[in-house]
Amino acid sequence: MGIWNSTLVYVGARTLLAGAMIALLLRRQVGPWYAGGQVVSDLSCAAFLLGYVNPDIRDDIGLLVVPLLLFVLYWEATRFLDNRRAAAVRDDEESTLDTVLRVYGSLWAFGFVMPAVLAGGFLMFELLAPGEWPFPNPRPGLVCGPAQLEPGTAVTMRMSVPHGAELSVFTPAGRSLVVVPFVRKGTQPLGAGFDYMARLTLGTDTVTGFAAPGSRPERVFTDSGVYVLRVSSEAEFNASQVCRVRYAPEDAGRRRKSPDG
Repeated sequence: MGIWNSTLVYVGARTLLAGAMIALLLRRQVGPWYAGGQVVSDLSCAAFLLGYVNPDIRDDIGLLVVPLLLFVLYWEATRFLDNRRAAAVRDDEESTLDTVLRVYGSLWAFGFVMPAVLAGGFLMFELLAPGEWPFPNPRPGLVCGPAQLEPGTAVTMRMSVPHGAELSVFTPAGRSLVVVPFVRKGTQPLGAGFDYMARLTLGTDTVTGFAAPGSRPERVFTDSGVYVLRVSSEAEFNASQVCRVRYAPEDAGRRRKSPDG
């Protein structure tokens, strides 16, 4: 079983136990605000765990990890201390149910809350130092989508930073067009160049490139076929990252004619 499937099973079990806990809280008539806080904490923890093993979920969480993690830390620590304090000041003898709930609370805190908090901490660390922590199931260095393009659509490039400073496109005719020319290090502020862009969107109707330095810009997406997008430091000397998309303007034309046909 892969780490993604294992995490799904773990999060599923955690969700079932959290649902039982919330039902118990409602039965004890603790109030909707208390139960609502527990729901937010549990959902946040589930998001942290899934985001740790899935780069798309990690991107969706983004900066929200900061307030959510702070809330989870406050909520779970307060609830743990309240339960300990309540058990310490009890006058009557502890019942079997109370013992079970106390043991369950400790197991919940260390077996289900702490791993989620650690996952959230790593997500926050990723915001401060991108690419410094080896997450499982990492996204490839360059991903392009969608794979099928038509006139009027756009391709979105997702890149791990830092990456190469040059972007070029190989057309189906075998031509190479430079969309973002290479810029030598030191000529731009650190973190301000193309090599630190994590995402770039190129419109098929607007993106242009240069066949040679000083030449006039040309539209990139013109012929139907497969286009290869390449990110590299320098075209001939360094390893590059590539992705492929298919441009099919004839598909859009057929769809426009189909209502009349």
